[in-house]
Amino acid sequence: MKIPKLSKPVWVLVGLGILVLALSPMVLLAHYTTTNPHFCLTCHGTGETANVGLPSKVHPDYGEVGCLDCHAENGGHFVTDGYKTGFEAEPDRVSQNCVNCHGDMKTKNDNVGFKFNEKNINIPHQTHFGFGAVCADCHRDIAHDLNINQTNRPRMAYCFQCHASTDPCTKCHPDGPPAEKTTIPPPAKRPQVPSADASRATFEQLCSKCHALYPVTLHTKAEWAGVVDRMAGYTGADIGQDDKALILSYLDTTAKQ
Repeated sequence: MKIPKLSKPVWVLVGLGILVLALSPMVLLAHYTTTNPHFCLTCHGTGETANVGLPSKVHPDYGEVGCLDCHAENGGHFVTDGYKTGFEAEPDRVSQNCVNCHGDMKTKNDNVGFKFNEKNINIPHQTHFGFGAVCADCHRDIAHDLNINQTNRPRMAYCFQCHASTDPCTKCHPDGPPAEKTTIPPPAKRPQVPSADASRATFEQLCSKCHALYPVTLHTKAEWAGVVDRMAGYTGADIGQDDKALILSYLDTTAKQ
């Protein structure tokens, strides 16, 4: 095969073209693995990790709001955001990304325009932001609801992390409480006598104060240790060192292997 005679600038362009063609598959693969929700769901939608592949009832689908929009720094959209800064599910990271789309919530105290406020709950967002609350304090299940009965809406138990459960219903329900029976988590009761069931009782009583009980096989022992430690730091959790030890002793025997 006879090599064509081309000028040096043309050969440079040809070389650059070949280089681009050679690198394109690598760049496309890197972009896919760091930005495409479908790739994220190959692990996070299989049950091997927290199953977040379930569609939200109140939030746009992954095709409209992808994983990066919530979990990458500043809602990043390119390869380097995945490799350089990584993805996080911490409340501060996610909450900062929430206001990228919902910035008006920081100055809103009325309920006008709320599509899913089925109980007509009075939620003065500006006031809550003023007290230092972040979006994920209340909307932690907006996209990923791991409870058995999924709603993707804030649960009343979240309110009790800051508010007293003895407050009148009309404080949040101006039209009166919902017609159906609403269950308010009872105050936690510590096991009076240590027994074989004390650790399980502590887990069920304390952990159900703020959210539904998640399956004990959801995490490994090491993962549960981090989860319990983080939960104990939340306002209103009231989980002391002795309680943590009891909870972990139960989870250590029942966690995913």
